[in-house]
Amino acid sequence: MGKRALTQEWMDAYKAAIQADPEYKGIAKNWEGSVALICNPDPSKNVPDPVYVYMDYWHGDVGEFAICNKEKAESAKFVMTGDYMRWKQIAFKELDATKGLLQGKLKMKGDLPYVVRNIKTVNKVIDILGTVDTEWPDEVKQG
Repeated sequence: MGKRALTQEWMDAYKAAIQADPEYKGIAKNWEGSVALICNPDPSKNVPDPVYVYMDYWHGDVGEFAICNKEKAESAKFVMTGDYMRWKQIAFKELDATKGLLQGKLKMKGDLPYVVRNIKTVNKVIDILGTVDTEWPDEVKQG
């Protein structure tokens, strides 16, 4: 049974997977700054409220990984906002994160050129996310 996406238990598993990845530290050695993801609500997909995710990355180390409130999310260096299905497409590599930003499918507050320069780090954490056994809200049987 996978961890339910967008829960603290899932965040803990994701952080552990990043810490265990042998290549991550080297790839991410230049990254500085926290990243927040805001998942817009989609009641039809079992996401009734917005979800705020905060992740702190620093030179190949990972700090706090938490489900948080809106204020904390908006305090991150990079804040990305998108619909639930967009985030799921990114997790499954059906949508490239950079393309999503450039096409306006995701919105970002922060330094986009910095993200583009460090895209290997971004892609690596997405690769690692794909290894976490995840139960997606829209796939959970109701009742």
